[in-house]
Amino acid sequence: MKILSITTATNHLSVALNDGDKIWEKNEEDHRNHSEHLDPLINELLKENDLTLKDIDRFAVAEGPGSYTGLRIGITTAKMFASILNKDLVGVSTLAALANGASDGLIVSELDARNKNFFAGVYRKADGKLENLVPDGHYHLDDLMNKVKELGLSEQVIFVGSPIEKYQDEIKDLLGSDNFTQDAGDNQIHAGEIGKLALDKEAVDPDKMVPKYLRRTQAEMDWHNKTGKAFGPDSDYVEEV
Repeated sequence: MKILSITTATNHLSVALNDGDKIWEKNEEDHRNHSEHLDPLINELLKENDLTLKDIDRFAVAEGPGSYTGLRIGITTAKMFASILNKDLVGVSTLAALANGASDGLIVSELDARNKNFFAGVYRKADGKLENLVPDGHYHLDDLMNKVKELGLSEQVIFVGSPIEKYQDEIKDLLGSDNFTQDAGDNQIHAGEIGKLALDKEAVDPDKMVPKYLRRTQAEMDWHNKTGKAFGPDSDYVEEV
């Protein structure tokens, strides 16, 4: 199965073609100019492999968390391809893809959301299998480390994603241990890992795929404060702002 995967969740742009055990991947650090760079990168990847979009069996995309604008660019592109070509579409957790590219062990997959908050999930990776132990969410550092500590600290904790240097002392205090490290890899989200995880996932209706931000946008909060209404289905609030 030929899977074309995309991630625009962070400033690291990545597209990949997975075909069985073979992976061809292109990466670019474009500081969030994904709307200008994504299509040319996809075209290069397809051209180098003598393929067109019609040859792709399944499209996969990082569905979140991540940059609000970045996620919309990638997801809209993947939805458009799948819908027009009547092909499978799969969304993959950004944090799961990060964890899948890390070393085996107990993995804290995280993206710094500022003010000691993180988009994060805790995974265990062993023999190529990835297990989610703490659901992806928006956590304060204290809460996240407490959840890690509850899992037991019989093995080294591996952080993958945003650098943790400035939080080293706090993490040590919260865990009550210094048995943790940053993953030795590049700590970036790679589309090839999305393709691997997308192979066994159930396809979704392109019209129903929405980003998984894992926290409310400012626009949603403003709408809620203005109207006093409960949060409903995604983007219902837009028409009333």
